Amino acid sequence: MFTVGRNIVTECGRLGLWVFSCLVIIFLIAPILVVIVVSFNDTTLFELPPVRWSLRWYGTLLDSREWREAFWLSLWVAAAVTALALILGVPAGYALARSQFSGRRLLEFVLVSPMIVPVITLALALYALFARLGLIGRPAGLLLAHTVLAMPVVIVIVGAAFRRVDAGIELAARACGASFLRAFWSVSLPSVRPALISAGAFAFLTSFDEVVLALFLGGPGATTLPKRIWEAVKFELDPSLTAISTLLVGLTLIALLVAELGRTKTSRRTHKEN
Repeated sequence: MFTVGRNIVTECGRLGLWVFSCLVIIFLIAPILVVIVVSFNDTTLFELPPVRWSLRWYGTLLDSREWREAFWLSLWVAAAVTALALILGVPAGYALARSQFSGRRLLEFVLVSPMIVPVITLALALYALFARLGLIGRPAGLLLAHTVLAMPVVIVIVGAAFRRVDAGIELAARACGASFLRAFWSVSLPSVRPALISAGAFAFLTSFDEVVLALFLGGPGATTLPKRIWEAVKFELDPSLTAISTLLVGLTLIALLVAELGRTKTSRRTHKEN
């Protein structure tokens, strides 16, 4: 009798948790769905549901020079940041995963500290530095600042992947005559390729969706898409915001899907090796 009562309580708890989780998911997703539906409105009013369905505001985005320039600048900076973060972050993650030296923990903390430090604090520090270097309002300044944010993400993801890979494979390659660089390029990197894909996707999103650094460092000469969206929300009521928000949601979902595919491949490969 006691066992039956305990089972009933357990099942009720599971049902309550399931219902609560569904309500939380609906609470989080409902505003996004509202924006997506409203983006197909044909009027300047935010009507829900739309009286007439249209792609009017998507066409307005294509015709707007400001939105196009902001989008291409964000895309260019994010792509460059992804490449630079991978170039710098992969060797750093490899060194932290494979090496054992005094101060390694301290060095790792310093490298990933931009993930911990509030973005507003980082923005103020970089503004003081870039103002002296003449990088305020230039894409190069945004490129360097976004790389500071994105590189720790790459270090964490790739470093974790290198720790799961057997170092003996690389040692075997070097024992067969391969140089360190050849073994790293031909053996170590292919073994963590899915993690590289995930790291690149998250580095891209880190740069593409960043707005605080863009507000401090962009100036009038380097307006990224998130900064343009912030200005539109702050100073005007533009129905095109619903269309660009929908496109950003789709782009984010694609990047997260790529990252998830990379994570799944890494998990499967690790499971097979074990």
